[in-house]
Amino acid sequence: ALFGSNFALVFLIHFDEVSLNFVCRDKDNSLVSYDVWSYFLHVFDDKDKENLPKYNSVQERVDISFLILARGLPRHWSSVLNGDDKWLEDYERYELASVPREVIGYLKDSLSLYI
Repeated sequence: ALFGSNFALVFLIHFDEVSLNFVCRDKDNSLVSYDVWSYFLHVFDDKDKENLPKYNSVQERVDISFLILARGLPRHWSSVLNGDDKWLEDYERYELASVPREVIGYLKDSLSLYI
């Protein structure tokens, strides 16, 4: 996870896929998670994906996903990385937006220490 003062970007790996969730507190102070993978990536461009190495394994494919994120997040989402949450209004209108889910269990216990 990548932590800000009032949020966390949580990277989840399932087989050879990486997903990205934005976790913050809602108006009731509950931890909620937004699946932002497609929303964040829809603005990434060729520059974020140029000169990528070829991959020969699941691990290398995951590594390349993180490389793309490392390039694209600061270029396109620096305001989010700096703690701005105004983008959530646009996200809620995004056609592929998911309903925020309450964070529960071990993840809630872990993230509550930092958010």
